[in-house]
Amino acid sequence: MGGIAWALVAVGLFALTYLAGKLVPGASALEIMWLRYVGGLVTVAVWMLSTGRTHQVGTSQIHLHVLRAAAGGGTGTAAIYAASHMPVADATAIGLLDGFFTIVLGVLVHREVVSLRHWGAALLCLLGAAIVVAGKGAVLRLDGDTLVPASVALGGAMLAAIEYILIKGLARSETTISVLFHVNLFGTLLLALPALASWSGQPWPYLAFFLSLGPIAILAQTCNIRALRFTDAAVIGPVRYTWIVFGALYGLLFFGEWPGLATYVGGAVILAGGLWLGSLKRPGSAPRRGGG
Repeated sequence: MGGIAWALVAVGLFALTYLAGKLVPGASALEIMWLRYVGGLVTVAVWMLSTGRTHQVGTSQIHLHVLRAAAGGGTGTAAIYAASHMPVADATAIGLLDGFFTIVLGVLVHREVVSLRHWGAALLCLLGAAIVVAGKGAVLRLDGDTLVPASVALGGAMLAAIEYILIKGLARSETTISVLFHVNLFGTLLLALPALASWSGQPWPYLAFFLSLGPIAILAQTCNIRALRFTDAAVIGPVRYTWIVFGALYGLLFFGEWPGLATYVGGAVILAGGLWLGSLKRPGSAPRRGGG
C-alpha cells in the first residue's frame, strides 16, 4: 500500500503545479515549465550543498536522464498548452490515456506481470474518470480549432507514460537526489531556448510564482520515485486518474467551481479502483537502493 500512498501525494502536488497556466492565462506553457525546472534545480542544489550529498549525484546513465527530462518537460508543456487551447474536460479525457500507456509500457519494457485483477482495477479507475468527463459534457470535436491541442494532449499522455517507465529504471538503480538533480538540470538546459523564444513578458511576481513551482515539483518527484521503488509502474499508472479528484478539489478552492454529481460518483469509483490496486499483492519485488 506504501507505493500507492506515495503516488497519491505526487498526483496531488503535480495537479497544483498544472494550475499555473489557468492562474496566469497569458503565460507561455514553455515559460512556465522552464521556470519550474530552474526553481527545482536551485532547490536540489541547495539540498545537496546543505546536506553534503554532492557525492551522490554521480551517474553512468546520462542518456536516460536526458530522455526523462525531455519526456517530463514535454508532458508538462503539453498539459498546460492543451488545457489553454481547448475545453479542459476534453484535454483531460485525452490525457487520461497515460495510465493505459503506462501499463502497456510496463509490461513491454520491464516485463512486469499484470494480473487480471490489476487490469480490472485499472479499468475501474478508467471508468470513474469516464463518468466524470461525461458528466462535464465533454465531446471531442476534432475540428480545425481543437485538432492541434488534442494532438498535443495525446502526445503528452504518451510522453507521461514514457517518463514513468524511465523513472522506474532510474529509481531502482540511482539515489533520489541524483534522479532529481539530473532531471532539473537537463530540463533547464533543454527548455531554455524554447522558453525564451516564447517569453510572454509577465511581471516579476508571476515569474517568482512560476519559480516557486520548482520546490513543489521536487517534493512531488520525490514521492514518485519512492512510489516506484515500492510498486511496479503498471500498478502505479492507474492511480494517476485521481488527478480528476484533486482537480475538482482545487477548482472549488481556487475558482469556486462546485463539482457536480458525476464528479462525486466518478471520484468514488476512481478511489475504489485505487484502493483495490493497493490491496492487491505486488506482481514482483523490486530491488531497492538507499539514498532517498
